[in-house]
Amino acid sequence: MTSTLPEAPSALALTRDEPLARHTYMRLGGPAAYWGEPPTIEAVGDIAAWAAAEGLPLRVLGGGSNTLVADDGVTSVVLSLRAACGDTRFEGDRVTAGSGVMLPALARAAAAANLGGLEFAIGIPGTVGGALQSNAGIGDGRDLGGLVETVEVLDGGAVRTLARDDLEFAYRTTSLRRSGAIVLGATLRLAPRPREECEAEMTRLLEARQASQPTAERNAGSIFRNPEGDHAGRLIEAAGCKGLTAGGAQVSELHANFIVHDGSATSADVAALMLEVRSRVAADSGVTLVPEVEWWGDGEPPEVFR
Repeated sequence: MTSTLPEAPSALALTRDEPLARHTYMRLGGPAAYWGEPPTIEAVGDIAAWAAAEGLPLRVLGGGSNTLVADDGVTSVVLSLRAACGDTRFEGDRVTAGSGVMLPALARAAAAANLGGLEFAIGIPGTVGGALQSNAGIGDGRDLGGLVETVEVLDGGAVRTLARDDLEFAYRTTSLRRSGAIVLGATLRLAPRPREECEAEMTRLLEARQASQPTAERNAGSIFRNPEGDHAGRLIEAAGCKGLTAGGAQVSELHANFIVHDGSATSADVAALMLEVRSRVAADSGVTLVPEVEWWGDGEPPEVFR
């Protein structure tokens, strides 16, 4: 990172040039110019105010899935909210969860409280905050948006509560995405369900996921969104892309909508492989796949993300 960047006030407890590969499931990418793990929402606000004053982009990294970081990193302030927004509170059939709470942990906590509705989240390796922005879900149509009652955000230095009607949820995206607001948490409406039933369903979902997805290998989750009425994995396999490589990156032999690597790949390899896959699928089926994974980088993104 360039040495001309401003020095952050010591009170903000930001570190310089933190390798983001340490914090993503893909284990790829360069450093964040500034990295912070603020302990409170007030501290989040202080950092956001400083970043705005210095003209620095601010990004929040959740669980680290669904993210591909450029090899050169990002000239941004990157925050983890696991400390500031890591609480969970149950009241009747509602749960209020901070944006730093991991979805599998929340699903298990709900089951322990004899509440159903979050079983689908047991295999999603992301945080509540990330899931709220991407409307995370699974292939049978269940997603987080269907449970949301309110969302709390930090916007313009003030904490605001947004009602469900203030938000738009669609397939793998929401109005929160790129809104400029920092998602702090949400209140979800669940339904009474015996713990044993919740746990049995979660076990079934995890077993199916482990049998069909390369969970033991470095990956970022589903690479492309499913086009309406079809599945990206089916289209990619039909186009003969299973096992296709670019540098150290490879289309998974287990599930075609996953890209894996053995540690020798770069983010540029992954982006190049994504572009080749998209081109082959378009030629084979006429469908242009849209990335589900999000690109983090400075300047113009690689062609497949444009």
